[in-house]
Amino acid sequence: MNLARLIIQIGLPFLFVAFIALELLILPLIEKGHRTVRRNAAKGFILLTTAMFLFTLPEILLEPIVYRIGGVFDYGVFFRVDLLNFPLLMLSGLLFLVIGFYSREDIHYLFYTVTYIATIGTLLAGDLLTFFLFFEIMTFSSYALMVYHRGDEQLEAGFVYIYMGIIGGLMILSGILLLSAYTGTFQWTNLAVRFSELGMIKYLIGFFFVAGFGIKAGMVPFHFWIPRIYDGAPIAVAALSSGVLIKVGAYGILKVVSVIFSVDISRGLQFYPMLWRVSEHIGFVIIWMGILTMIVGVFMALQQGSTKKMLAYHSVSQMGYVIMGIGVAGYLGYIGPMGFVGSLYHMLNHSLFKVLLFMVAGAVFYQTGETNMYNMGGLWRKMPVTALLCFIAVLGITGMPGFNGYASKTMLHHAIDEAFKYGHPSFEYAEWAFKVVSAGTVCSFIKFFYFIFLRRQPEGFGEEARDSKRMAVSMAVLAVFIVFIGLFPNWLPEQILIPAAMAFSYDAGFIGNYLTNMNFWTVKDLTGMVVIYALGFAMFLVGHRFHLFHLKLPAWMNAEKFIYTPVTTVCEKFPEFCVTRYEKPIIFGDTLIYALILCVIMGALVISRLVF
Repeated sequence: MNLARLIIQIGLPFLFVAFIALELLILPLIEKGHRTVRRNAAKGFILLTTAMFLFTLPEILLEPIVYRIGGVFDYGVFFRVDLLNFPLLMLSGLLFLVIGFYSREDIHYLFYTVTYIATIGTLLAGDLLTFFLFFEIMTFSSYALMVYHRGDEQLEAGFVYIYMGIIGGLMILSGILLLSAYTGTFQWTNLAVRFSELGMIKYLIGFFFVAGFGIKAGMVPFHFWIPRIYDGAPIAVAALSSGVLIKVGAYGILKVVSVIFSVDISRGLQFYPMLWRVSEHIGFVIIWMGILTMIVGVFMALQQGSTKKMLAYHSVSQMGYVIMGIGVAGYLGYIGPMGFVGSLYHMLNHSLFKVLLFMVAGAVFYQTGETNMYNMGGLWRKMPVTALLCFIAVLGITGMPGFNGYASKTMLHHAIDEAFKYGHPSFEYAEWAFKVVSAGTVCSFIKFFYFIFLRRQPEGFGEEARDSKRMAVSMAVLAVFIVFIGLFPNWLPEQILIPAAMAFSYDAGFIGNYLTNMNFWTVKDLTGMVVIYALGFAMFLVGHRFHLFHLKLPAWMNAEKFIYTPVTTVCEKFPEFCVTRYEKPIIFGDTLIYALILCVIMGALVISRLVF
């Protein structure tokens, strides 16, 4: 057994047991400084775990590492380290560490560490039951993080978060149970052949999976929880959710599309069109759901004055890019690796620049007490380091060549162009929407940077503001990654992402022709970005001049009103109805009969226990 497998099968369990022992046996005995010990232990645990995963890279470049714990749920619990989850494992470790060092808030580091464990457990899950188990633990532990301070805003945000998390979890569980009932498996495995023999139930299974994971990923029309909770949650928790947790939802959709609905390449059937029909149909829907998510997110972001709400809606919009790429991967089937690699690449890039932007918003808030950008201005003089790091993040999210967002957005732009070229003509309009949304993102972050840092400083605002050295160091770490990936856009795809695509049912020749050694610096791509930036500047000038950044959506477009409110109303009113309609009449009307029924039931249970 080599070192990498020893790390996964012995090192990680030992580290986990050591952490549990610290929490249960050592910390209760420490009277003073137990919070400091827990905080340092949490950071050390995350650092060591991430380093262990890093050491497995040479092994998983050859083949995945699989680890099973038998006797759990009769099926056992499966874990798998491969090239698909490896970059997300590294990203999770980096962001949990950076956010932990950045935060000035009193984070409960037990819940913080449990959320990290649940996140990596979800990413490592080798079967659907294990995935669901850790996915739900992640939901509840992150809820505990959110409401730890127990302020009114936090409790309200947590209520929305846990409700939507439960709804999404139930939909995923429904998909898992239906999948098992009709295919006899809980495994992440290629099921296109079996699905080709089923009726409409295969699309119901697809709906449950896509909608359940889509809720977690912030996909329209399930997106409304993100601005609600990000506005009320602590900055560190909002950054963690945007940077890591919603990516797990997108990762779930990617796994479903690229594994469950795909053809097993080992059978040599990947080119048989009928077997890709389910993937094609579901992929078509996912593409348009991604485009709709992009449009709604960027439009709503343009209307926000709150920095936290604006960044929340941009999390929705940027996840739309990812969802669109996943849709292209499913729609084009074996010639869809551009969508697969582009969506995974943008997950990583979005996490870097969005967490940095949330950190900037937090640094500004801690120094000024203000989150409304319309009340700000002139902070570049008071906080020059924060302004510079913010500018790097802005260039990243808007897709400036030389920064990380440009690389993944270029791939996704090529992906939707391929969907039009090889598929349905309607995707020409999707490609236009892609460009308009990209220009809207430019406009939105011109507004963000201008109102916070550039315009004339309002009287009495930010007089005592200054850069925080500790926050600046944490933010600078992410800025370095943004610039490095932007200057060397082929490095990550060539090292990790393209080898990951090669492990799935994609045509190796297509990958070699279009992805390997991809040229990101073509005149067409660079000219396209010039046009997008020009359009974005024009949108800002017009919007600022004619006060177009204060529009409101009509009531009929309020997804929360038509999805979340009816569900919560039913959940609250149905038990009340049952109590009023049935329980109270029984209790107060026929108390004797009610007591007799209970006695008969209890007697039957006792007799059956004695006899059998």
